[in-house]
Amino acid sequence: MRQFITRRIISVILTLFVIISLTFLLMYAIPGDPFTSENRIPEQVVENLKEHYGLNDPLLIQYFKYLKGALLMDFGPSIKWDNQTVNQLIANGFPVSAMIGIQAILIAAFFGIVLGILAAFRHNSAIDYFSMIIAILGLSVPSFIFATILINFFAIKLQWFPVATWGTWKHSVLPSIALAVTPMAYIARLTRSSILEVLSMDYIQTAMAKGVTGFRFIFKHVLRNAMIPVVTILGPITATVLTGSFVIEQIFGIPGLGKYFVEGITDRDYPLILGTTVFYSAILIFFIILVDLAYVLIDPRIKLIKRRG
Repeated sequence: MRQFITRRIISVILTLFVIISLTFLLMYAIPGDPFTSENRIPEQVVENLKEHYGLNDPLLIQYFKYLKGALLMDFGPSIKWDNQTVNQLIANGFPVSAMIGIQAILIAAFFGIVLGILAAFRHNSAIDYFSMIIAILGLSVPSFIFATILINFFAIKLQWFPVATWGTWKHSVLPSIALAVTPMAYIARLTRSSILEVLSMDYIQTAMAKGVTGFRFIFKHVLRNAMIPVVTILGPITATVLTGSFVIEQIFGIPGLGKYFVEGITDRDYPLILGTTVFYSAILIFFIILVDLAYVLIDPRIKLIKRRG
């Protein structure tokens, strides 16, 4: 375990270093600067602003400043959001995105696994076809289309839920459902295929031929082994959903982290772009590590460190 943690810490540091470096290079590879669109501001004022935010420094100096800020998790002031630091914007936006994300991942995991189990154990039946039709629709139709349908039906026609505002739990229902549709489809299809693969294995076929059935057999020997591929995708999916969807947050007018990230790119807010990118990456890496640890709990045969000899 100690070796695993040490190796993971080293890999996390190297990964974040590469992400910070690539993000910095890509930001400055795009022509222009954060004040290009500010035509009404006098040129001298623009130069003073560039000097204030360190944009006149050599690129190497700026890079080391960003690198130091990222290591200290202090990304400095936002260029476009007056009197607010990037850390404050992340602290304001992430809880909103996380709330919607947690609801979405619970919906996606529950219904995705249930649909996958029903489809696998009722293979080539009406339930199987119905479940897979739902999964195919979830994969084929973009989430913003589902969001539009949900708004039109539940918010405008039935008026069950509010839309384009934020305040109570009702405001999070439709965004969570829209955000859960695509992950649910992935989970359902992967659960079905994994269970069918496990059911076709020799030891399962032998046990079933001898009359071994029941919930304990299905849970311990079938589902437990079939869940390993599902857990693999749950890590990245959870990280993505928790940090919010750019499109969904824009459609529903949610003040989440995705909104700040999109506006940071639009406004060329370098500190905000770097801060949100590093934060997204850290969340993703954290959940990938959790997936590795979950492997051992699901299947004790999997070891974190391969034994020598």
